[in-house]
Amino acid sequence: MKKWSFLLWMVWGASLSAQTISFSIRVFGSTIGRMDVTHRHEADGSEVYSIVSNSKAKILWVSKIYRSVFEARYNHEKFISSSHLETENGKTKRWTNVIFDGKLYQVDSYTGKRSFSEEPVCCDASYYFADFKKVNRLFYLPDASFYNLTHTDANTVEFKSADGHRNVYFFKDGQLKRMEFHLALATVYMDRIN
Repeated sequence: MKKWSFLLWMVWGASLSAQTISFSIRVFGSTIGRMDVTHRHEADGSEVYSIVSNSKAKILWVSKIYRSVFEARYNHEKFISSSHLETENGKTKRWTNVIFDGKLYQVDSYTGKRSFSEEPVCCDASYYFADFKKVNRLFYLPDASFYNLTHTDANTVEFKSADGHRNVYFFKDGQLKRMEFHLALATVYMDRIN
């Protein structure tokens, strides 16, 4: 009986320490994939935010399989590190790694190496679990850059990233419900499914 109680406690404890929200991905009216965003607490006191996105689309008779994996780690509410890897048909398209060395944030990415001193308070991975009304500046993991957010109305926030994409977030009752990513060839829509 103790063995089953312990296993039940472990499953229950795991559910308290992690939260996942999921979104369907649509382009041209068709659902092409899914994105899962997870926030978990680790034994060392760290908070880890991760995004895993998988999609498959046929564009101009060419099938493309996209995968993005984001991770941001905070320790006692301080941003410590992040990583981002984006692949297209199994080949690396973009990647970025950031780590705090005790003084500066060191960036190693597909565009080169650099550093910065501003602490990322909220990033695009942690934003899903933040109070959006209080966030005015966002650290964008794919290019390790900061963007000011525009609150276009009481429930809509947007920013334009350096890659030219207009990113729009729609909230209802304090929860992120829908997103639009306006890319060069199409607009990608994401709708919350849980």
